[in-house]
Amino acid sequence: MQRVLCIRLGAIGDIVMTSLALRCFRKKYPDVKIDYLTKNEYSQLVCKHLDVDEVISLKGTLWETAKIIALREYDYVIDLHANLRSIGLKQLLPEHIKVLRYKKYALRRQVSVWLKRDLYQGRMVPEQYLDTLKSLKIENDGKGLSFYIPKEDMISPLQLPLTHRFGYIVLSLGAKHFTKRMPREKWEELCKKLDYPIILIGGKDEIPLADYLVSLDEIKIISKCGQYNIGQSASVMSQAKFVVVLDTGMMHIAAALKVKTVSIWGGTVPSLGFRPYGLDDAKLLIVENKKLELSPLLKVWT
Repeated sequence: MQRVLCIRLGAIGDIVMTSLALRCFRKKYPDVKIDYLTKNEYSQLVCKHLDVDEVISLKGTLWETAKIIALREYDYVIDLHANLRSIGLKQLLPEHIKVLRYKKYALRRQVSVWLKRDLYQGRMVPEQYLDTLKSLKIENDGKGLSFYIPKEDMISPLQLPLTHRFGYIVLSLGAKHFTKRMPREKWEELCKKLDYPIILIGGKDEIPLADYLVSLDEIKIISKCGQYNIGQSASVMSQAKFVVVLDTGMMHIAAALKVKTVSIWGGTVPSLGFRPYGLDDAKLLIVENKKLELSPLLKVWT
């Protein structure tokens, strides 16, 4: 075996959760090249923060992508997405390329959502990704997820205001889906209760919320929303007293960094395999709102 291709097209959290399988594969087969196929918007995430040799961006058509894959003569294609697109891609590949596919238990999860009962009772998603490699005799090394921070993304305490150089808490405000977001008044309540300096992180969409929270106490609270990239946000998270994060990709990055984490769940639930992986009880507090009518609401088909 000389070269394999891992497929996970998105999103941030799902890609980070593949890091367990990638690292364990690398340990078992250190001389085998690992390439990674993902959407273009996630190519830098994979290239900078995961242990892979080359990143391939998904092209406009599956046929274009399949031609690129065929030319590279992979021994295995490891499909850790298992959606219609990745399955369709497999049909266009030469027959000699072996395909290993992640079993996602989507129907069992979906029934759990419909009935609002935990019928899933399955393993954590990172371990399910790793199970895809069982035929290659790859085992769990017990070290959780991985997320590498390149030197250029490291944030020194000296780059922060004096008030934040000796300890701080990070609040990660962002969430792509509305049902995963926390109301402004809850963030405000949390900021007022915390006695430590606070750093707010998130994308450009979180700037209005962050500006409001900073206005509550401009000395205690600073915002880096829209200023830090993912690596820089991970850097300040890695140095924080603890992190408060929603059910998002940043939650899985916090787990990979082994930082103390308060994980807040609203319209989704942690029992379906997506809770922060690899953190023991001393480092993880899960806060779950079970009163929401929309909970659990989970996208399980992609």
